[in-house]
Amino acid sequence: MTPQFIRKNGFFIGGLFLLFLVVLVNIFPSGYVFGGGDTIQFFGNWENLRSLFFDWGGRAWFFYLIFYLLNIFGISEAGQLSWYLGVFIFGSYISFFIFSRLILEDSPGKRAFASLFYALNLYTLFIFTGNWGYSYFPSLYIFLPLMLLFFIKFIKTQKNIFGALFVLILFLGSSGFGNPAFLLSFIIFLSAVFLGLLIFGYFQWDNKLAVKLFFLAVFSFLINSFWILPLVPEISQGVEKLQSSEVVEFDWWIRHSASPIVKTVSLNHFSEDYFPYNFYYKDFSYFKVPFMVISFLPMLVIAYGLAFFRKKMSSSDHSLFLSFLFVLVIFIPLVARLIEPFERINYYIYHLPGFVTLRGYDKTAIFIPFVLATLLLLTINHLSRKKAFFILILILIIPLPFYLGKLQQTAGYRVNSEKDFRKAAMSFLVKIPDEYHSVRPLIANDKDKFFLAALPATKSDGSGIVYYPKWNFYGADMSETLYNRKQIQPNVVYFNEWNFAEEFGEQQGEKNDWLPKLLGMMNVKYLIYHKDAPESSVEKSQNKIDDLKNKGLIKNIENNEYFTLYEINSSLFFPYITYQQENLDFQNDSVWIERNLEKMKNLTASADFREINPKKFEVLFDNLENQKELVLAESYNSNWKAYAILKNGREIEIENHFMARGYANGWKIDSNPDIKKIVIEYYPTRLLCQGSAVSLLALLFLSVYLVRYYYNKRGKNNV
Repeated sequence: MTPQFIRKNGFFIGGLFLLFLVVLVNIFPSGYVFGGGDTIQFFGNWENLRSLFFDWGGRAWFFYLIFYLLNIFGISEAGQLSWYLGVFIFGSYISFFIFSRLILEDSPGKRAFASLFYALNLYTLFIFTGNWGYSYFPSLYIFLPLMLLFFIKFIKTQKNIFGALFVLILFLGSSGFGNPAFLLSFIIFLSAVFLGLLIFGYFQWDNKLAVKLFFLAVFSFLINSFWILPLVPEISQGVEKLQSSEVVEFDWWIRHSASPIVKTVSLNHFSEDYFPYNFYYKDFSYFKVPFMVISFLPMLVIAYGLAFFRKKMSSSDHSLFLSFLFVLVIFIPLVARLIEPFERINYYIYHLPGFVTLRGYDKTAIFIPFVLATLLLLTINHLSRKKAFFILILILIIPLPFYLGKLQQTAGYRVNSEKDFRKAAMSFLVKIPDEYHSVRPLIANDKDKFFLAALPATKSDGSGIVYYPKWNFYGADMSETLYNRKQIQPNVVYFNEWNFAEEFGEQQGEKNDWLPKLLGMMNVKYLIYHKDAPESSVEKSQNKIDDLKNKGLIKNIENNEYFTLYEINSSLFFPYITYQQENLDFQNDSVWIERNLEKMKNLTASADFREINPKKFEVLFDNLENQKELVLAESYNSNWKAYAILKNGREIEIENHFMARGYANGWKIDSNPDIKKIVIEYYPTRLLCQGSAVSLLALLFLSVYLVRYYYNKRGKNNV
């Protein structure tokens, strides 16, 4: 790195150095992992990566691939959290710095400061002091500036190279669409940007551009078809579940995740659990009000820009300024949701088909920092250097916890009372007890296909999360990724309106034999009984579990102060895929289960199958008399399909799909001597494979185009 290069890029390098210091002072404590809410720590082995790829339809592949590679290089789970912080803030900074060249070519200092604002602000502070501190959703935030740069360049110049680069970045950034709500909100955002730029004359509309935009949309679809195609059959079902869910009451949710205008434009979170409203530094509490005041400084500077933008800005900057102001005006109501004066119009907007998925604050708020950073840069471009730098330094001080460090250790909203994650009643950083790791080889290396179950039921918010106060854990159970086994959760309803784990805890008397029978029917081989659950939950069920052990229905495998691991009696275990002679009229009742499970077992025979992938299985078929119905021990979903493969290779879908055993997938099979085998497949997985082939071809075409463009450009420059 030559002195001339340093002088030319000094501000950019200085920004990188500042971010390096931010990562350094926020190194996550050794031995701890992130857990809480919907976020689950990823344990980066190949089987986990493979399972998550098929479970999520490939949507989060890029995010998890990074942590799989970090695991290969020996980076611990705690170290991966620090890497995530670094990837996020460095990626956001570099992405916006490149975007800023669209606005300023010759002011690297102002560009560096604005880019730092994009990387470090109260919204990104919320990400790292809250629930999203280890999630793939915010990865959209990193790639957003680059996508907008190439999109705007494309519609302005109509050069194909910018369209190709937009599609490439969209492909890389699609991990941010792991939740499809972010895709919907991105489409709304991109449409608003396009409409604003068109209205305010940044580009000229013509038929040629219309054709190019059509092909841009088609190619964007093709290169992302590996996750779009499998998403399609899940959308209507998922939206329907959200609208009818008793766990998530939609109108209540959007009201209670709404952000007032003043908090939206200052990037303050709608909840006052976050900095600066919740000021972490009690010894300096008199700084709280000043920090709350300067959090409005970016918007005040932008408002000041309104006073002179017509006089001082070029026509291009003028169009950009008004366009992004237009986008801000659109997104403020979307973030405010059902808060006056937007209640009436937003009530109809959020009840449009699909908009129910935008119920969470972050789905629309994620775009606000980019809009503010862009408007801020356009404004300070026309301020004197001294005035601009003074304002930007004040703005950069706002997310103070970034610079003082220990974000999740002291500044996470779950540790606010103690300011020490090790003493707090709950935090997002937890140390998984060694006892959980000790049984990992037993469960993960078992060659059978089975589920893992957990007890007892605990009080939760209704979304299925668990609470283990002995090690301060409250969130989605990470056992699935720790053991690479799907889990029957104690706080999830698998049978219609019946939580059997809760009934087991509340049931009086000694007739508890039905529970291991039911778990065995659900393909459960091992049961983890959590003694680290709340005492009230343990007291209700511990004696019942001991009774089941004494009767030989469950066998003790491992016992420690945190949990007891049991194995379900093998005589009760139903294999993952089975044949049955008939489907009994299953009733969600412990007495019925006690009386009829033995009969159900006698009607069932094991099926010989092999796993093609975690969502596709090939079942041998020899037309035996008891092979009248085929049952898959997965929760019923119309997207599970069964196909009869005939001896001549022809494939015929088995149409008679029904709910078996009160929860599972069943298919009635007609006696046919020509059937060679049966394939059971989650239909979106078939689309995933087909879409992956399309995406690879599109990516290959794009790569060839970009390489050819590079060498053609290089050849012209050398002439």
